[in-house]
Amino acid sequence: MKKALIIICAIFLILFSGCILFSSLTKSDLENIQNAEIDMNNVNDGEYDGHSELGPVVVDVRVVVRSHRIENVELVRHDCGLGHGADIIVNRMVEQNTWNVDAISGATISSEIIKNAVNKALR
Repeated sequence: MKKALIIICAIFLILFSGCILFSSLTKSDLENIQNAEIDMNNVNDGEYDGHSELGPVVVDVRVVVRSHRIENVELVRHDCGLGHGADIIVNRMVEQNTWNVDAISGATISSEIIKNAVNKALR
């Protein structure tokens, strides 16, 4: 019984350490994401596709622009595990006519990757 408890504790410690390491690497990578300044007055009407990924989060978007306004942002692909709460961020982008909106709490990485994909599409 004591041996089983030691093994369980060791496994938990290894998993916990792995999560901490992955989290710190992801935060570091997130800080290195490049977003360009976008002036919507310079974005022509049309449909634009963007892609971004970081670790397990993969995003493809289609952005529709009409009269220099973001009319629609479609999440074509969003592989993210637990970050689906970030899906609503596209509504904020349409409402505020910008890719640069606040991240969704609890889904920060997915939010930032969605924002980066939209930024790339609008370039």
